[in-house]
Amino acid sequence: MIGTVLLTGGHLVGVPALTAPVILAIAGAGFVLGVPHGAVDHVMAARLSRGRPIVLIAAAYGGVAAAAWALMAWAGPIALVTVVTLSALHFGLGELEVSRRLTGWRPDRLSAAAIVVAGCGALLLPLARSGDQLSEVAAAVSPGLASLLGATALQIGLVVTWLVAALVALTASLRAGHSAVALDIVLIAVLGMVAPPLVAFAVWFGGWHALRHSARMLTVEPGCAALLADGRRRAAARRLIRLGAWPTVAALATIAALGWFTVAASDPTVVLAEVLRLLLALTVPHMVVVLWLDRTDDPEGAVVSDRRRARSAGRRS
Repeated sequence: MIGTVLLTGGHLVGVPALTAPVILAIAGAGFVLGVPHGAVDHVMAARLSRGRPIVLIAAAYGGVAAAAWALMAWAGPIALVTVVTLSALHFGLGELEVSRRLTGWRPDRLSAAAIVVAGCGALLLPLARSGDQLSEVAAAVSPGLASLLGATALQIGLVVTWLVAALVALTASLRAGHSAVALDIVLIAVLGMVAPPLVAFAVWFGGWHALRHSARMLTVEPGCAALLADGRRRAAARRLIRLGAWPTVAALATIAALGWFTVAASDPTVVLAEVLRLLLALTVPHMVVVLWLDRTDDPEGAVVSDRRRARSAGRRS
């Protein structure tokens, strides 16, 4: 995050700004790097559904993603705006969950809502700033989307909403003595305001949200959690990588195929737009699984129980 701000913020002191091809390349890399963080959703969904077959879970997951992609491709900007709004909620809830796990702080409802809104600043602020590259990609995704994002009323509304939420969240976190939460909000704000809009969101998505979600999966996937409890962090990470390997390969192969079909237009904007549309489609079932995990009555208790069973099986063997 800091490196991106330093790299892209030079234009504020006279350093030449990043060129459009570089911006698109960085954005594409950020989007691709964020793909694996949802690759163990099928495992968690099977666990939450109390052992339903992985094949059935994977089919349902893929079906929801395909339906979302079709709606965004053919239903116009309304479907896209709906998915983007839900994605923003998902990102903000993820920041709230991370703050709870790292600090143990359980803020009141107003402060929690403020953290959710402030936590998705890397999406809201770039949308409010728009920019040529973001507008071009938005137009490639849906012709009506670029004009919608360029509306002054929407841009002002996004900025004001974020600023109010950030002020409430900063005040609450500092009063509660959790400066780390406040620092996160400040970092998100600086990135969203300084870096080119596409770069700001893509870097945050691939290098912040995705990593934090993956870290959370290490603590809730039973096998990984058991390895962490035994102090075997690398083994836990390797297990998570193995669990998510094939879904990651499948998603990246789909992205590559879309890129291959669209690259004939010799326009990287078109390719990036297709990648973004696919990521938004995959976000829909991913949001469902994460919300399901968040709303589970006692997920930690289930992890402890699974961990005990794993240890017991290990002793018997």
